[in-house]
Amino acid sequence: MHEPHKMETLPTEVFNEILDQFEPGLHDLPRANPWARPRPYKPEHIDSKQYFARLRLVSKRFSELAAPYLFRSIGLRFNLKSFGRLERLSDQPKLAKHVKKFVYLMPYLYVEGTQDFETFRADRAIRLPNKLRQIMFEDREPFYYPTVYKEQQDVMRGSYDQFVLRKAMKSFTSLQQIQLLSVMVHKDIVLRNLASSIDNWEFIDCRWIPACSHAVETLLLAILYGKPPVNSFSSPTLSPQSLLAIGSGMQQSALASFKQLSHLDVTFDERPDRSYLDTATTQLRGHISPISEFFRQFCMCTVNLTTLYLRFTPGLPVRLPLEDVFHNTVWSKLRILGIGSWMLKAEEVIGIAKRHQGTLKGIRLSEVYLADGDRWRDVAIALNTHMKKLDWVSFQDIGYESEYVRKVAYVETYSDTSSEEDEDDSLEMDAESISSSSSHVHPSQAGDDVIYGNVFTSSEDAGISSDTSSLDGGANAGVGGLGEREECEPDEDLEDYGLTVTQAQRKHWERWIVGKNVNTGEPYTRPL
Repeated sequence: MHEPHKMETLPTEVFNEILDQFEPGLHDLPRANPWARPRPYKPEHIDSKQYFARLRLVSKRFSELAAPYLFRSIGLRFNLKSFGRLERLSDQPKLAKHVKKFVYLMPYLYVEGTQDFETFRADRAIRLPNKLRQIMFEDREPFYYPTVYKEQQDVMRGSYDQFVLRKAMKSFTSLQQIQLLSVMVHKDIVLRNLASSIDNWEFIDCRWIPACSHAVETLLLAILYGKPPVNSFSSPTLSPQSLLAIGSGMQQSALASFKQLSHLDVTFDERPDRSYLDTATTQLRGHISPISEFFRQFCMCTVNLTTLYLRFTPGLPVRLPLEDVFHNTVWSKLRILGIGSWMLKAEEVIGIAKRHQGTLKGIRLSEVYLADGDRWRDVAIALNTHMKKLDWVSFQDIGYESEYVRKVAYVETYSDTSSEEDEDDSLEMDAESISSSSSHVHPSQAGDDVIYGNVFTSSEDAGISSDTSSLDGGANAGVGGLGEREECEPDEDLEDYGLTVTQAQRKHWERWIVGKNVNTGEPYTRPL
C-alpha cells in the first residue's frame, strides 16, 4: 500500500504558514495600509498564483489547501475569455467560496464615429509622425481598433456580462472587497490623446465615462441580486457622471445596500472625456446639485463607515464646498478620514474633524489648498486642541490656493510657447514614454495593460512613500518618500506666512499635532 509523502502528513496550520510566505497578508482584510501610492500593475505581482495552481495538481489535500490562496483575489477583464472563466468559477461553489477580493479591470469603451475605420486609416489630413502611424495602423489585419470594438460589443450583447456578474456575486459568499480600475493599452492611450487634440473628432473613439457608467450599473445590479457580504469598495478613477446615469429607482436600492460598507476609498475623475487635463472643468459645472443630492443620501445610508477617503483628480483640485458632499454628516464609527485634491477654507477642514473628535485615529489631507487669508497653522492648532484621540496625521502636498494658481499659470505659460513642429515631436515622445507595448497587440492580451492601483498585492508591498498612512496606529503615517529629509533643522524657519507650505513645515505640524514622531514613537517637543 502506498504510504503518503511526509509533507502530506503535516498539520494544516504548518502548511498555511508555508503558503503564507508566497501570499503575505492573506488573512488581513482590509489591509492596514490602504493609501500607498498607486503604481502600474505588473505581472510579477501575481506570480505566486501559478505555484498555487501547480500545487493543486499534486493531490486532493494539496488542492484543498492551495484553493484559498489561488482564488482569494479574482481579476475580471472585459473580454469573452475572462467572463467565461468567471462563469465557470461561479458554477463551482467549493472554489467560489474562497473569493474575498474582486477586481474589475474595465477598459475604455469604444464607440463608432460618423466616419468608418478605413476612412480614418486613409485620412492623411491627420498629421501623424511615422512611428505613431505604425503603432495605430499596423500592416497586418485584424486591425486593433475595430477588433476591440467588436469584442466589447460581443461581451455586452444580450447582457452577457450582466448575467455572469450576477452569478458571480451570488456564488462569492465570502466576498469582502470590490475594486474598480480603469485599464488602457498603449494603442488606447495614443487614440485618446489624438482625439483630444482634434476638434470635432468623427472617427472611432474610446471613452471612460460610458465605460465607468456601464461598470457601475452592472456591478450594482449584480450586488443587489447576489447580496455578497461586501464591506469595502475602492476605485482610483470613478466618474461622477456614472452615478448620475444610474436610474433613481436603482439608486435607492443601491444606497440601501451601502449600509454594510465599512471602507470606502474613491478618487473621482470629473473630467469630460474630451477635456483631457483641462483645469477649467474643476468647478464641476452642470452637475453639482445632482451629485450633492446623491452624496446626501449616501451619507445617510453609510452608517457603518470606519474608513473614508474621498478625493478628486490628482493635480486638479475642485472648488466645491466640503459640506455639498458631506452634508454635516457624523459617522459614529469613523476611525480614518481622508480628503484630497480640494480647495477649502480652514474652517471646513476643522469642522469635519471636530465632528468626529471622539472617534478619529488618523487624518490624511492630500493636495488640499486653503483659501487666501486662511492659515494651515490654525488647522494644526485646532487639531492639536480638539483631536485628543489622533494617533497620526498626514499632510501630503498641502498648500494655498494662490500657490496652486501660480503653478498652473507657470505651466500654461510655458506649454503654450511650442510650435506646431514641436507639437508633433511631443506627441511622438508621449507615445513612447507611456508603458510600451508591441505594435501588434490583441485586445485580450494582458501583458501591455497600464492599470493604476494595486490589484493583487497588499499596499504595503507597494513600498513606503509620503503618500502612505496606517490604520493600525499609523506606523507609516508621515513617512517621507525617497529622498525626503526625516528631521527638521533646528534653526529652520517654520513660520506660516500663508504663501506656501514646505516639506519641513508639513513634517513639523504632523508631529506637533500628535506630540510624537510616529515613525520612532519618540515624543516631539519642538514648539509650534
